[in-house]
Amino acid sequence: MANYAIHINERTQAGQSLVLYLNSLGVITGRLEQRRRKGIDAALEDVRMGRVHKAESVDDMFRQILG
Repeated sequence: MANYAIHINERTQAGQSLVLYLNSLGVITGRLEQRRRKGIDAALEDVRMGRVHKAESVDDMFRQILG
């Protein structure tokens, strides 16, 4: 069995799609599982999942945070 090394730009939509596809096939091994999500990716996922809070003002925000 041969081993190949390719470089994929995961910053593009095409690169992300390709990595997800290869991972679903079980082709990719190694670093993918260890890769950390970037802060913006985590924030966007929070928005998609509805894990956001809204405040009417700064005072309202601090009341929500501090209880």
